[in-house]
Amino acid sequence: MKKARILDDIMNSDIAKIEETLKNIDREAFNNAVETILKAKKIYIIGIRSCAPLAEFLHFYMNLICDNVVLVTTNTPSEVFEQMIHVNEKDVVIGISFPRYSMSTLKALEFASNQMAKVITLTNSAHSPINLYSSCNLIAKSEMVSVVDSLVAPLSVINALVSALYLKKNDEVLKRLEMLDKVWDDYQVYGSDELNQIEESVVIKENEEI
Repeated sequence: MKKARILDDIMNSDIAKIEETLKNIDREAFNNAVETILKAKKIYIIGIRSCAPLAEFLHFYMNLICDNVVLVTTNTPSEVFEQMIHVNEKDVVIGISFPRYSMSTLKALEFASNQMAKVITLTNSAHSPINLYSSCNLIAKSEMVSVVDSLVAPLSVINALVSALYLKKNDEVLKRLEMLDKVWDDYQVYGSDELNQIEESVVIKENEEI
């Protein structure tokens, strides 16, 4: 890969991965994943190492749409099971793993399956080991084209999943977002108060000079 063409090469490669994913993804599995999530009492999301940002992104937006969404953190191997100890047949666990596959994710999904929870996987191949415990497999193209894994196709699938859930719960989500907007305004979450403080300090200095 020539340095002069690295931007074009990487982005064209990412485009090709999204196109291949779109061509081959199982639409029925995608729709089943949406319905399974909507019916779940509690939703667990797990992704480790390079998949952690995907899990965090999915958790952030799913938390705006659904109740009882848990991002399983993985500082220690035992912590995974401590957070999932109450998982049961009414719950769904979403596992995200791409090569090299995480053993912690694999064991977490095995545990969830043994507890009769529904398991949804997002991975790169039908032959991925995490699919052993899944009833719903979402396959997204991913491979290492440089020193980093390309995860644009999995992220695109996550975007589609979140959007599909939003459409199913449109009115509820809009009410939740309206409540959040009010909380943000009431508690000055987004920076306008900081700007006001700066403006006030400027006014004071100008008055002192006068």
